[in-house]
Amino acid sequence: MISITLLLLGNAIAACSVLPRVPLISSGEMDQVKRSVFVIEGLVCGKNSLGTGVLVQQGVLTNAHVVAGSETLKLIDSDGREFSSFVLAIDFQTDLALLDSSRITQEPLQTSKPRLDMDVVLMVGSGKEIQAIHSEIKRLIDISIADIYGDGAYVRSGMELSADVAPGDSGGPIVNTDEEVIGLVFSRSTNNEGISYGISSEEFEKVTSQASETAVETGDCRN
Repeated sequence: MISITLLLLGNAIAACSVLPRVPLISSGEMDQVKRSVFVIEGLVCGKNSLGTGVLVQQGVLTNAHVVAGSETLKLIDSDGREFSSFVLAIDFQTDLALLDSSRITQEPLQTSKPRLDMDVVLMVGSGKEIQAIHSEIKRLIDISIADIYGDGAYVRSGMELSADVAPGDSGGPIVNTDEEVIGLVFSRSTNNEGISYGISSEEFEKVTSQASETAVETGDCRN
């Protein structure tokens, strides 16, 4: 288990860097995956917020720090269509949230577990459209970190990635070559350029199993 200094990526707009690597997924398969990935825009504690989310069977998964304190939320698909949404479940310790997908007609992506040295694609929306960052899982790690408000110390299963990510990329799915979601982007290193971190899909059940049928409270504003 390691303790690392991370910079959460929500609530800002910036362009992301795309690493020049050989595509792992064909253009047709990439387009199919993109249909199930969404830019998340919201009004959060009186400020505009930007993040990324992915449609799975139970709803749209993203990071809790993207939607904490949210007043309104909308999902924007790869064709630019907008769907209003709300939070069905939120976990501040794992930094995961599940959003309503009842207005969405796209097919959900399947999930799978990450493996060491796996080549992956990060689907991220910091440029206000979904882009692909080709990456590699460098380490599978247990991350000891505070909750999204900086309180306590909790352990979440995660991974270290060889990728640059930017504000607005939080919640972007980490996808393997079988087009399965094996984690979510949630932070970048403050010490090492080109290193970012993801939450493992092994943590997803902690929020998907708590899904409500109606909107839930989204917590306090983050400083």
